[in-house]
Amino acid sequence: MGFTGFVPEVTAEAVSQTRQFMRTNADLIAHHIEGVPWAEALADKPFPKELVSSNEKKRSMKPPGAKVYLAISPGRGELKLAEKGATPLPPELRGKAYDDPLVKQAYLTYCRRSIEFFRPDFLAIGIEVNEIFNAGAEKWRAYAELHRDVYRELKREHPSLPIFASYTLHNLFKKRGGMLKACQELMPFNDFVAISFYPFFIGDTPDAAFQWLTDNFDSFGKPYAMVETNDTAEDLHMPKAKVTLRGTPEKQAAYTRTVLALAERKRFQFVVLFIHQDYDRLWDTIKATAPELFMAWRDCGLLDEDGHARPSYVVWREYFGRLVDSER
Repeated sequence: MGFTGFVPEVTAEAVSQTRQFMRTNADLIAHHIEGVPWAEALADKPFPKELVSSNEKKRSMKPPGAKVYLAISPGRGELKLAEKGATPLPPELRGKAYDDPLVKQAYLTYCRRSIEFFRPDFLAIGIEVNEIFNAGAEKWRAYAELHRDVYRELKREHPSLPIFASYTLHNLFKKRGGMLKACQELMPFNDFVAISFYPFFIGDTPDAAFQWLTDNFDSFGKPYAMVETNDTAEDLHMPKAKVTLRGTPEKQAAYTRTVLALAERKRFQFVVLFIHQDYDRLWDTIKATAPELFMAWRDCGLLDEDGHARPSYVVWREYFGRLVDSER
């Protein structure tokens, strides 16, 4: 059970408090890193200093003895550049699809070096990849080839490391059809059924979505993992999208219990909450330049913006205590 190291505001105090929260409430840390330093990976040169510094900070958040879940991604339809210190795409990769031999070479190098740096216990080499299906059949075909080839190579080198791509359950549940078929066809190259899920994106029907998930993926006989999830604890109005996400502390606690009970019953490998504390202050800092969508998770914390525990925190502690006791 764990979290990402997402901090609710950009201060040294927030970083320290997040580190302490992780140490007392988690036995797993998730590192979620989208984008690749393509130029450096292709040339097998040192990564940008800003990216290395960011990754070192992530690595330092790991609680003693905790497992590490590393999630990396080449993008969600296009080659995405690393968010820290990225240099432009090299000419050899501009306009290239995921199945281009040089793209495969660069991404495999990036994956290898990420494994060496983070020493993960679980590895996603694609994040919420079913969203690529929405970009068109050709982009999905190219991504699936990249995934299969990189998976094969990494499994040859690290046979005991669970490797997979994650899917968004909320989008799978809504789209079904061709998206479901494509994701099922990729399952021979996934060691886990790895799911992210935010119930407020589908009108809060977690029980129906979870039943649909197990109906369609139990047959693969592979472990489940909830790689990121949260539910909102407050009503949140998004004026540009003209959408209001509905939430209360009680509804959030009920969802937390639902997902942890499912994980216990189906023996999930792990459950990750992306947000541990509301980030109202961070949002106030970035809202002038950030997409409105980035606000959607603002009120999803087990702690509110002032650090006060919500009922969902009590639920988390109940299951976490049970997990710790079972491992003694």
